[in-house]
Amino acid sequence: MEAAPEILAHRRNLLDLQIASLRLVALLVGLVGYVWLVFAVWPATGERAVPATWAGCGILLLSTGFSYWQRRRHATLASGALVTGTLVAVACALLAFRLTFLVFLFILPVIFAGVLLGRHAVLPAAGIGGLLGGLISVQSLGLKPASLELWLPIAVVAFVAVASWLSARNLYIALGWVWNGYERAHANERLARQQQGELRRALKALDEASYRLERANYMLGLARDEAEQARRLKQQFAQTISHELRTPLNLIVGFTELMAHSPEFYESPLPPAYLRDLGIVYRNACHLQALVNDVLDLARIEAAQMSLVLEECDPAALVREAVETARSLVEARGLELRTEIEPALPSLHIDPTRIRQVLFNLLNNAARFTERGSVTVRAGKRGKDLVVSVADTGVGIAPEHLPIIFEEFQQADGGTRRRHEGAGLGLAISRRFVELHGGCIWAESEVGRGSTFYFSLPLQGMDTATAPAGRTLGASAAAAPNTEPVLLAVTRSPAAATLLTRYVHGVRTVTVPDLEQAQRAALQIAPQVVILDRASAAPENVALDHLAREWGLAQTTFVTCPLPGEESLRQQLAVDGYLIKPVSRPAVWDILRRLGAGVDRVLVVDDDQDFALLLSRMLEDSPVRRYQVMTAGSGREALAIVQRRPPDLLFLDLVLPDIEGLQVIAHIRNLDPPHPFPIVVITGQDETDRSRALPGTLTIAKAEGLLPGEIVRWVQSVVDTNQN
Repeated sequence: MEAAPEILAHRRNLLDLQIASLRLVALLVGLVGYVWLVFAVWPATGERAVPATWAGCGILLLSTGFSYWQRRRHATLASGALVTGTLVAVACALLAFRLTFLVFLFILPVIFAGVLLGRHAVLPAAGIGGLLGGLISVQSLGLKPASLELWLPIAVVAFVAVASWLSARNLYIALGWVWNGYERAHANERLARQQQGELRRALKALDEASYRLERANYMLGLARDEAEQARRLKQQFAQTISHELRTPLNLIVGFTELMAHSPEFYESPLPPAYLRDLGIVYRNACHLQALVNDVLDLARIEAAQMSLVLEECDPAALVREAVETARSLVEARGLELRTEIEPALPSLHIDPTRIRQVLFNLLNNAARFTERGSVTVRAGKRGKDLVVSVADTGVGIAPEHLPIIFEEFQQADGGTRRRHEGAGLGLAISRRFVELHGGCIWAESEVGRGSTFYFSLPLQGMDTATAPAGRTLGASAAAAPNTEPVLLAVTRSPAAATLLTRYVHGVRTVTVPDLEQAQRAALQIAPQVVILDRASAAPENVALDHLAREWGLAQTTFVTCPLPGEESLRQQLAVDGYLIKPVSRPAVWDILRRLGAGVDRVLVVDDDQDFALLLSRMLEDSPVRRYQVMTAGSGREALAIVQRRPPDLLFLDLVLPDIEGLQVIAHIRNLDPPHPFPIVVITGQDETDRSRALPGTLTIAKAEGLLPGEIVRWVQSVVDTNQN
């Protein structure tokens, strides 16, 4: 059985000690043998030398040389030879010199045996030495067996042997203890190294995992940033392209509408074929304009920039209104349009414009995909929801297409050879509008038998009836309580509602147009903050404390201030109207009706000659009356016309190549004599200028009082705002 590596190492260490000791002892014994040879044997060569002297010296030198030569190959044999040679040499010296005290020299081989061969060789060496000394002393030296001279050296040799054996024994025991301690320490060290190795491997694996995790997080961050950048670029691209398309589309729609609906304006009658072709151009231009508006709506929803203007609305009336709007479209395709509305439906707090658009999108799709039969609109209660459905008898939708029809740019007959026109945005926008109200939309269909589209609106109230712009809520989320803070904004300005929704984070923004509807909404949603727009919805002398107690919102913070928007801008500029491009004929005609019959000469100031011509045609074709229209392409030209012949009404673009529209207004107000004719400003932006300061005061109130900490936070906010 092969010994353990530790035992082998121990044996090698002992062997190294034995070899080192053997070398020293052999050199010492060899030196003694050499001295013996020189001083004891050679001087007697001239005489008759004793043979024992030659024998002892030779044996001592031979054993010394043999042990020194074989110390590394056979250490034990060499040690035994040296001890034996020393015993024989001492015996020869005792025979040669016949001195009894030489018996004491047997102590040397006893000591050598203990050092070189171990404690087990001490007693045999002492026994052999004592026996040789006693025999030689009695036989050769003639000592009596009972004499003291005989037994004293033997006793000393025996005593030295016992002492050497005991010391060697104790030394070996201590060495065993040390070795056992060393073995335990070595085992502990080996275990510690093993555990340290495992720990290092674990740390290395942990470092690698941490590195991979950091790299994954870094790559995830890059991917998130790239996705966010791509989303922003997509939205920016959609909004930019849509805005760039709206102006020329507005011109195309406006001119073709004039040519198709008011051909008498062009003096000579237009041929029927020409009018028919213009009708086709007008219809497709309107379709393209609606598509651009859909893209803008979708981009705003995804960018969380779409706000809901909530009003208390009768759902039955809303459904009937949408049906009547789409009736001509449906009946023009030879289809029957039916309505089935449950009586006494409860009123809802919804954005009627958005829900009306959802209904119109569903009715438009039903008409497009139905060749014969009917379209049926149903509305009724189902549990805690109002469910509206639009059913048709059209081509139907395959089951595999149902999951994707509510995605952007997806249609059931998608591909390069679609039979039906459309970009696939109507259902996607409808889904977003419904989810913004906390509802859900779905479809059921069978190929060849028709489709039914459903959408639900919760009846519980505003706690689930609205959601922050850009957030998608499913059917389950609509029924769950919403713990998100609510900001109730009372304003008639869509721009102000959009501004609050876009830039106030961490709250759900709900917009209502007046104080009456705000009170009803506040009882249902318990807002944390109420903002009253002094520019359009709140009177100057409103008592906030009284209002808060009347609404039951003693712990709610009320804020009154002018919010940016069309009305505030109109009041700030002291003008009589505000139009945003693209401008429609009804919007222009509403302003003309409001200003009355005292308007005859109208000045249109816009650097876009095409738009100026379109607006001139709208004014000349107005149902109110025929106006005398003058145009100017710059601010200086407009001022010259005003000074030369003041108009009765001024349409002014705020962005002009030489003088800004605001400066033109200031120059007109400072004319002497003054010319107090009405001014209607026109802008190509659909949001208010956030850098323009609004006149007025900001008031903060809470019925139960403001805590010192709240006051400090408000003051700190003012300080931070002034520092920025």
